[in-house]
Amino acid sequence: MRPAQPSTPTTPPLPWRGIELIIAERALTGVFPTHDGHACIWICNPSADAHAARRRAPTREAAFTAELVRTAPELAERLRSGRRTSAVTGMLRTPNHIRRAHGPGWALVGDAGYHRDAVTGHGLSDAYRDAELLTVALHQALRGAADKGVALAGYQDLRDRALRDIFELTCGLASYPPVAEFVELQKQLGAAIDVEAAAVAARPVLGDRELARA
Repeated sequence: MRPAQPSTPTTPPLPWRGIELIIAERALTGVFPTHDGHACIWICNPSADAHAARRRAPTREAAFTAELVRTAPELAERLRSGRRTSAVTGMLRTPNHIRRAHGPGWALVGDAGYHRDAVTGHGLSDAYRDAELLTVALHQALRGAADKGVALAGYQDLRDRALRDIFELTCGLASYPPVAEFVELQKQLGAAIDVEAAAVAARPVLGDRELARA
């Protein structure tokens, strides 16, 4: 369940301290300040728990509030002086899967090629990375430096290797293990994102290399 509940403060403003992440058993609750004193308040938890919470409450808003009290009571108390400015919404059934990256006349990048649970909040940069890897493969094929099938297979291999560690960590986090294990997985995720960023930064830029030869 990933409801977004923007809350606008009355006077005085709610003291948003920046992005907040609150870990509880089988749940990750968060705050993303946005604009004009608003913030997006959300809860990630297993779909079964979200369904159960909704069955226990008369409305979606009441279900969200009850889960907020359970998972982040201090935050729930702070929000009592705020005002909800949009409806509570949710997203269920977010499978983790990887698709083949190419075929006759087509190729996939980013979320089109694989889907990860949103529990990490990480992934937009994948589309840029994959687009660059695919561009290099197509450049090689169009220039005749490599067979198209070989170039695209190489793209898929690089993509799969680049996504593997964070994909596996995401699957682990999306199972919502006990808090201590969840925290350890978050630390591993942070390290994996640093490694991923360093690998992307170290890749040569095709355009710069071509200009250097001119």
